[in-house]
Amino acid sequence: MTTLNLSLQGDIGEIRVFFIELLGGMGFIIIHQEEWTDGFRVIGTSAKRTSQLTVTMMNLFIGYIQRNRIAMELVAHQENDLLTSTLKCTPYLDVADLEAPDENPAEREKCERLANLLYDRIQERFGKNS
Repeated sequence: MTTLNLSLQGDIGEIRVFFIELLGGMGFIIIHQEEWTDGFRVIGTSAKRTSQLTVTMMNLFIGYIQRNRIAMELVAHQENDLLTSTLKCTPYLDVADLEAPDENPAEREKCERLANLLYDRIQERFGKNS
């Protein structure tokens, strides 16, 4: 799992919509949204990258199943004039656990690259120094 912290300036609703649009543009599906008076949480997942047959064959013959989805989460809370935010990314197979460590270096690296890409785009538009 990759976790990045952001300090953002801007309208809460605008930041939430921007994150949802970023995920949508990358082929993610929004599976959970919460809104509070002082913030929000959005979770999106990628589409499956391999078929169930491929996963079964890998499990039977290789004994290893590559995790075939990625979950992204952005949680933001208003504190004075800033939005304190946490961006999380984790690979998963069936059930996403945004707190579990991933042991596969390739999957961890993929999540780090994706999280950094989203971090840069969000910071570019809403970073406190923008």
